[in-house]
Amino acid sequence: MKFVSFNKYKAYLESLGYVKEKGTNEYYDSNLTTYFFSKPGEKEKYMVNIFMNTDKVISISRGYGSIYLGWDNVKIDMRSKFWKNLSI
Repeated sequence: MKFVSFNKYKAYLESLGYVKEKGTNEYYDSNLTTYFFSKPGEKEKYMVNIFMNTDKVISISRGYGSIYLGWDNVKIDMRSKFWKNLSI
C-alpha cells in the first residue's frame, strides 16, 4: 500500500504560503500525530494526521473552527499524478 509522504506534502503546503503551527496533537492510543497548517491572514487551515514517528500520512482535512465540525476531507487518489508525486 502506498502512502503520501508528510515531508513532501509539508513542502507543497509551504510553497503555497502555509506555515506549520507550533502545537501538535498526539494521540498515543491511536498512534497518530496531528499537525496544523495555516496561512497568515486567512481562516482556512489544513489538518494533517500522520502515523506517529513515521513519514506516512493517514488523512488530510481542510477547514476552520472546531476540529469536529466544519472540516472537509481532502480526497487522496493515488491514480492521479499529483498524489503519485507525493507518495513514498
